[in-house]
Amino acid sequence: MLRWFIILATFFLTHKVLGQTVQLTGTISANSEKLPSASIQLKTFGDEELLFYGFSDDEGNYNIGGKIDGSAKFLLIAAYIGYKKDTLIINRADLVKQAIFKHNFSLIEDKTQLDEIYIKAPNPVQVTNDTTSYNVQRFTSPEDRNLESVIKKMPGMEVNKDGTIFFKGKKISKVLLEGDDLTGEGYKAITKNLKPEFVEAVQALEHYVEDNLLKGIINSDDIVLNLKIKNKQAKKVIGSIDGGLGTNNRRIISTNLISFIDKTKVFAFANHNNLSTESNQNPLELVDENRAFTGSNQLIRHQVGTYNPFDATSYTLNNAIHGSANAITRLTDRFKIGYGVIYLWNKLYGQTTMRSTYFGPNAIYTEDNDNRKSLNKTFKADFSVDYLVKNNARFWAKFSYKQVPERFNSIAYSVYNNLIGDSVLQNQADLNRNFNAQLKYTVKVNRTTAYLISARVLTDDVGQKYETGSALYQSIPMFNGTQNLLQTVNNNNFKLKLDFEGLKRSNTSFLYLNIGNEANDFTIKSDLLGRYQDNQIPIGNAYINDNVFKQNQTYVIGKYVYDNQPIKIQAQLKSSLLFLKNMGKDSTYMILEPSLSFSYKLSDIQQLSVGYNYKNINPQPIEYYGHYILTDLRNFNSGLTNFYNYNTHVLNINYNLNDFANSYFNLNIAINGSYSKYGFLYTNFFDNTLNYSRKEPFRGIKTMSSNFSAKKFFPLFSLSITANYTPSYSAYYGKVVDVVNEYHAFNQNALLKINTGFNLPINFGLGAELQFNSTRSKERQVAENKSYRYTIEYRYKISDQIFNFSSYNMYKMNGQNFNLIDTELQYNPAKGSFKYSIQGKNLANLKAFTNFNISEVSSSNYSSSILGRYIMLNVSMSIK
Repeated sequence: MLRWFIILATFFLTHKVLGQTVQLTGTISANSEKLPSASIQLKTFGDEELLFYGFSDDEGNYNIGGKIDGSAKFLLIAAYIGYKKDTLIINRADLVKQAIFKHNFSLIEDKTQLDEIYIKAPNPVQVTNDTTSYNVQRFTSPEDRNLESVIKKMPGMEVNKDGTIFFKGKKISKVLLEGDDLTGEGYKAITKNLKPEFVEAVQALEHYVEDNLLKGIINSDDIVLNLKIKNKQAKKVIGSIDGGLGTNNRRIISTNLISFIDKTKVFAFANHNNLSTESNQNPLELVDENRAFTGSNQLIRHQVGTYNPFDATSYTLNNAIHGSANAITRLTDRFKIGYGVIYLWNKLYGQTTMRSTYFGPNAIYTEDNDNRKSLNKTFKADFSVDYLVKNNARFWAKFSYKQVPERFNSIAYSVYNNLIGDSVLQNQADLNRNFNAQLKYTVKVNRTTAYLISARVLTDDVGQKYETGSALYQSIPMFNGTQNLLQTVNNNNFKLKLDFEGLKRSNTSFLYLNIGNEANDFTIKSDLLGRYQDNQIPIGNAYINDNVFKQNQTYVIGKYVYDNQPIKIQAQLKSSLLFLKNMGKDSTYMILEPSLSFSYKLSDIQQLSVGYNYKNINPQPIEYYGHYILTDLRNFNSGLTNFYNYNTHVLNINYNLNDFANSYFNLNIAINGSYSKYGFLYTNFFDNTLNYSRKEPFRGIKTMSSNFSAKKFFPLFSLSITANYTPSYSAYYGKVVDVVNEYHAFNQNALLKINTGFNLPINFGLGAELQFNSTRSKERQVAENKSYRYTIEYRYKISDQIFNFSSYNMYKMNGQNFNLIDTELQYNPAKGSFKYSIQGKNLANLKAFTNFNISEVSSSNYSSSILGRYIMLNVSMSIK
């Protein structure tokens, strides 16, 4: 390793001595029409080695700069698709004698190139500098019902179960529709509902900068996807309408529409079904940059679902209505507004059986047989303004309101230590109201300097009422003979954040300064009541919480980035002064958090990076309450009663090989490790048939995780091979009664998939997914769980219009086998806008998933009902 650093340092110093910095500007046009996004490159004369490159902005202006080598001549090349490229030969003396070299290009249309573009079949993947473009048609099979299923097949792309997309191992922050961000963090509203037939290309844009004023000033690592839509110039509505009716009263009707009428761009979809499809998931549940700021302020959580470690969400019994509409209107060239609404109505049903044995000095056995249902609603509206005040200043604002009422009901039969069972009723009603506002003013001082002033404000109110009735409570003295308990919790969260940011670029160096203040007031009020006939009487002061958590943080962040390919170095230091007040206790912290990262581009397709950061973590305010809160039938929980910060060291190493343009192969290897000296400990104990959990400060934890993923695509057969292996290790502490043990958990996930496209008469897919979890303590194994999933599928092209798809999934979870069989016959007429299909789902008529689980403190057997067998006739109409 030392040798590598010496070689890199020598290279850097030599390059610094011999190189000179130059800057080139000008315009790129054709017939007096400015050409945006035209490429501009500076190469050495003769061997044509690329020195640096860039693109023209929306006005056709380019501005590139960097270091040149000792060559006597250079080539300045401008290119734009459909036009002949233009090359200017520049002598070294002419280039360096002036501070800024200016030259304007006027390109000539290349009809031959255009003919070739339309005649030649497009490549599946094309890479141009920071843009990787995927031809959607080359990755689409007839069974693909949404864009997400196509993205999963693309080399370099991965999609998590919650819909989060990753490119080259990095999370996609947004999905744009023809360059506009309509949905923000809720982009799975598009990827899970938009039909792939309407998308021409999916572009992965690396180093994305949303604000044009900041291009060339900041060094961005953001990656977004941009969808290129077919027929967008038609200035009409395109989309589809789908409907289906089936046995067992199954039904679905859905639509998704895109409009490019006048100055407004719209994406909308609506869906009603009782098929438990993935589209029922709330797009707002996708993890986003606002989650850390907003947080989740629910303490009591009950839900309906099936237990399946691979794809549980696909089988829950449901009845859902879901829809959203998002739009952007460009009122003028300088002024645009964005607006959107989303609505979700989702009723879930399920039957569960839970049998648990808790270890410890005295073994405790519990059993609950639940018949559950829930009704969750979500309404969200947002409005944004983007106004270019003048050529170098922009004002942006966004306002969001969200309201989420939720209800949960269950009837259960409960057993404790084999005593006679008891009928249990549970009811929960929650209401969450959230208002979030963001304001930002950006000023571009010159080509290399900018500053931003921003403010954010959040109000979030959560009211929870949980009522349970059980004879379990009658014999417990503190409940005074009542069988009915009512737990109320009200959480109010207010946050205000003010920031000043300064940005400066000097050649290949980028400077960033952020001065800000964040104030947070969080109130928790809770009370446990007993119902005595028509009266509600408090159980006691030990179950009342009424406290305000106040946190005020002033911080200064300085960041330096050196980016001169192939080397990139980033260093950051955050200094914070943190004041905390809670339950009559005050604390003040002075925190320093450094981070350092280094990346080296081994070649055009390979990159190695190493990063280290040290961070201090303060628990969320919602974790601070002193007295117990009833969160389930027999579970009481309490949070931390003392302020507590713990530090964490994090080290990560990443290697990426992404050869999309030639071999369609990508390999990503990541190793991450963390260590904290201090952490948390969960203490569990039973008392009077009730389980008490307490969170308290304790020793830290160690973690180590790795990810090895590879994907190979063969264009001839549209064959895709995907392999992934993720091992992880963690060391932590747990307490049962009065005994604290150190535990070591080792988890492994492995995946192998082979999938062909639809270029052959008969195509196939094979897959295996494995999950192994093992926990040891004091040199003995205390927990082990194994889950397997094997997939076999085939796609048979009966004729040019008729296709058959069938799939078989076998799940094996801790020795228990479950089988799922699906089939579909699809008819796609050569003419017209309609498609027809007959589907058979869960033909083996599996009734429930059951899983046996062993942990360090208990063993449990969990069974949940799933959607049964049905046959459905579907009709789909395209609107073109």
